[in-house]
Amino acid sequence: MTARIKVVVLGGSGFVGRGLLAELTNDSRFVITSLSRSGGNSELQRKFPQVKWLQVDLQRPDEAWFNQVVQADWIIDLIGVLFAKNQDAYRKLTLTPLLPLIKQLESAGQTRFLFASANRAPFFLKNYLVVKKEMEKLLRSKLGQRAVLLYPGLIYNRERYSNWLLAQILLKIGKIPGFQQLITTFRVISRQEFSQQVKLVLLEQPSYLEKRT
Repeated sequence: MTARIKVVVLGGSGFVGRGLLAELTNDSRFVITSLSRSGGNSELQRKFPQVKWLQVDLQRPDEAWFNQVVQADWIIDLIGVLFAKNQDAYRKLTLTPLLPLIKQLESAGQTRFLFASANRAPFFLKNYLVVKKEMEKLLRSKLGQRAVLLYPGLIYNRERYSNWLLAQILLKIGKIPGFQQLITTFRVISRQEFSQQVKLVLLEQPSYLEKRT
């Protein structure tokens, strides 16, 4: 019998995380744990009973949840916010909480780390992209080949109408001659497609999201 793949998801209760859980829980090859401050609400626990939900503070490593990490084959980082007032705010919300974990992983076996970065960003999200790239550099320096970086753009699904509406507008504009590059640049991608690309990586298969356009 083939060994199951142990996956720890950071940010599993978020918009992108829920889509990924929907994809992975339909495949018996994966054993999934979600780490978050909330531990997942009752609705998520009912929807994804296959997932082990743990309430943790990533900045305070303790044996209770750290064992889940070091025994995992993959950690998937989906923690993030799209809007923050400046670079420091982005760092405090998305990068700083992971520093203790990354430090521990440097000497914690072969656990691999998948980070959802960003392909490009419009000018008003410059700070968002700057901090994403800082995280990329940190992971490469600390984890080397164990870090896998993906570069999606605008991830959309009807569940979040604002994202979906913006994506539909961009996709239609992208069909106009001379504007096709817009879609390539911002890499508009459905939540389901993104989740399927993540799954490919977990199964040691190539994904086009591993290269920034």
